[in-house]
Amino acid sequence: MFFKHLSPRARQKRLQRIVFGVLVAVLSLGLIGSSLVWTGFGGAQKESQAPTTLEERIKLLEEQSKDKPNDKGLLLSLASYYSQAGKVEQARGTYEKVIQLDPEDISARQDLALVYYTQGKTNEAEQELKKALEIEPANPDVNFQYAKLLAAKKDYQAAIAHMEKVLETQKDGPKAEEARKSIESWKAEAGR
Repeated sequence: MFFKHLSPRARQKRLQRIVFGVLVAVLSLGLIGSSLVWTGFGGAQKESQAPTTLEERIKLLEEQSKDKPNDKGLLLSLASYYSQAGKVEQARGTYEKVIQLDPEDISARQDLALVYYTQGKTNEAEQELKKALEIEPANPDVNFQYAKLLAAKKDYQAAIAHMEKVLETQKDGPKAEEARKSIESWKAEAGR
């Protein structure tokens, strides 16, 4: 051992000091290194700040989707931002890609139906909602959206039937209240 001339107690203390000194040095270097990374020195961070505008977010997501073309979450975010920006064609194409990746994604089908509806493509919107209902027939959100679409097409009996399915799963709350009002309104329209 290095400290043969020292007593056992003194050796132990000296060894503890050395180990403590080494630990302090390693931890210090680690903290300095992580500080450099977090502050952006050393090139670990990009020079640009987080996107603040809708267009900047879209551009960032478009760049990321080039690297990860099959990332469903990324594509759903991109499609949502396209919709918010009024880029309906890009939103439609992106939702269609998500559905190709995951045909069982009910939410993407609902969003695609909404895009179709805003484009005046009610038949395509109806087809997407029908496919969503094939996957999950009791889904209250899909039944609600489908009932509203059917009512817009003046198919009040079918709209009422789907809105009643909403009430089977949602007895209370704002959606249930709106469903009841819609049913009353559609019954009056159908009776004319």
